[in-house]
Amino acid sequence: MIACLLLVSTWVGAFQIGPLGTKHEERLTNETNSTLARIAGSLGVLIKTPVHEEITHLGKWCHVQQADLATDTYCSGRDVGFSSPYVIYGVRWNDLPPFRLEQGQGNCDYMGKKNVCRADQTIRFSTQPACWYCLFKDAERQAQTKTIAGCNRTANSVPGNLMTRSHFGDLQFLHGMANASDIHPFDTRGQILDWLEFAWKVSSKEILPQTFLKDIDNRTIKQHFGCTEWKVVDLYLLGRQDNASGLVTQIREIAFGSVLHTVQDSFAAAHAEREPQSIGAQCEGSSFTTPAKLVEFHAYGAQDGALHDHDDSREAMTAVAKDRWPEAVEVTRNLFELHSDGAKWADASNYLQCVFALSDDYRVSSPGEGYRRSNMPYKP
Repeated sequence: MIACLLLVSTWVGAFQIGPLGTKHEERLTNETNSTLARIAGSLGVLIKTPVHEEITHLGKWCHVQQADLATDTYCSGRDVGFSSPYVIYGVRWNDLPPFRLEQGQGNCDYMGKKNVCRADQTIRFSTQPACWYCLFKDAERQAQTKTIAGCNRTANSVPGNLMTRSHFGDLQFLHGMANASDIHPFDTRGQILDWLEFAWKVSSKEILPQTFLKDIDNRTIKQHFGCTEWKVVDLYLLGRQDNASGLVTQIREIAFGSVLHTVQDSFAAAHAEREPQSIGAQCEGSSFTTPAKLVEFHAYGAQDGALHDHDDSREAMTAVAKDRWPEAVEVTRNLFELHSDGAKWADASNYLQCVFALSDDYRVSSPGEGYRRSNMPYKP
């Protein structure tokens, strides 16, 4: 049964990640490799090339020649060690956040397999993989006709957890995407920059770990988390937010990793369309070059999962490496420089606003013509 589930799966998220983390992460979170995870690894299904992790290590100047990037996979190793394991934990958080189920949410019945979730425990892929996978596939099905939301629920919405909201619902901006089709790019850009402001301020100690999310003066955080009693530490470290784990002391690094994930995803073609190339101008108030400008933020709801997955791959990321470093790598390096310099949000915001500059030819969100499901009509 487990093998059959895996063989029909489609991993949808961001630039691909390896669902199993570093050895250090396993020790820190008490996450062990379950039977399902071992089977997934042996089949090569669900376990993808860790592209986010590789981009992050390259951003910390992992040793590889630009011209050899397509074939030299050294920096994609599970425990390369150039970036800290806490930053890598944060980079992975956007795709694999820990979460708990509300009352009535644990009755997952995807493919007829019931009662696979321990609702009394924090859920991670590596601690409850069958539950995680079942909830993921159930949400993928629900998202075709319903909106998955947290605080702002409507008659056409269903309650989601942090993972399903991130992948299919109201938190898709965590992946540099629009939450639905026909959304103006100004709105999506605003949500993304609000999220980056929040996460950067956590990384720079401008927002402290024990702060309640509902008390933070940030429009997007209030809108999507203001109805909760969550603190910052609960959002990032649920289940391991105790002082004994040591993770709380590293929340700055974890939040910075989450910043990197959102930014890196905006350079994945399945997530957003940018102009063909950068014009080479310098970002105002910064020494860094302006990346290619954004034309459209895509929305996952009407995308073909397989087409989306292809352009999140390592092959897609390294396609330009013969001539230059991928922009996701260059921008990651710049953000590491700002972070290492102790930049506050007032300084980092100039550059991040530039990274998300809109093209004069911007469009409202859509699946993107290269990713549209065949049964979805074209809307000019």
